[in-house]
Amino acid sequence: MKRRAERINTISKELAEEAFKAYSGKRDYKRALEIYCLLAESKCVPEEISNFSKNMLGRLNKKIEDTHK
Repeated sequence: MKRRAERINTISKELAEEAFKAYSGKRDYKRALEIYCLLAESKCVPEEISNFSKNMLGRLNKKIEDTHK
């Protein structure tokens, strides 16, 4: 069970990093949105990553609204 929790933590962290790179570097907002939604809504994701993902979803929402004005 401990090994599974460590694996989930590692994968969640890697996904969060990938989403941030998509958001900030490549400007691939669709990819970032998909990953952040997954991380924010999944129950097995560590709380700090889930909270960070929810925060980033708010930023993405604002960024998307600003580009469509």
